[in-house]
Amino acid sequence: MPLGTALWRRLDEPHGLAHGVVSEMDPTPEQPDAAFLLDGAALGADSPDDTGPIGEQAVPRPWSTRFSVVVDARWQTRACFLEALGGDGLDRVTLTADALGRWTLDGREWPELTGCVDVDVSVSPLTNTLVVRRLGLAVGEERTLDVAWVDVPSLAVSRVAQSYRREAEDRWVYADPLYGSFVFTVDPLGMVREYQGLFARVG
Repeated sequence: MPLGTALWRRLDEPHGLAHGVVSEMDPTPEQPDAAFLLDGAALGADSPDDTGPIGEQAVPRPWSTRFSVVVDARWQTRACFLEALGGDGLDRVTLTADALGRWTLDGREWPELTGCVDVDVSVSPLTNTLVVRRLGLAVGEERTLDVAWVDVPSLAVSRVAQSYRREAEDRWVYADPLYGSFVFTVDPLGMVREYQGLFARVG
């Protein structure tokens, strides 16, 4: 049974929506440490290059993605399954992690991510719930961490440094070196309500 569900509208581009569900999960032979499951989906369009001559400008390139993240009782990521459909067809990627922070990418050891605990899917605020729940920061506390960042729609995976600061019971500040800092608010489950300039919850 779902613990929480949300629908978000993108604020930074006119085509985007994201949907997320957080549920309890029973352990399986493949995922013996599973405790919670986050299922997400999103759709949008890459921004076109509008600098060319009229009639030769690129049109928005639509894409869609869906993903599932399996976490243990401490909200540590144990597996992430993603697929994206775009102009180049359907692509998939699978990430797994053990309790020691060792990762695989499509079945291959991936040392670049060693020590990461969380996964972050670029086009959805759902994966912020992982960090909010796992860290459990008190108001005024801040933590810096490295995450497995998955870009959508390319599904490129990289290590990214992020910081989280809890400013109030329901208000957090996220920051990274590439995109800067953003304020976001959450509900009691830790699901995003509004993410400054990026997402607004509509359902």
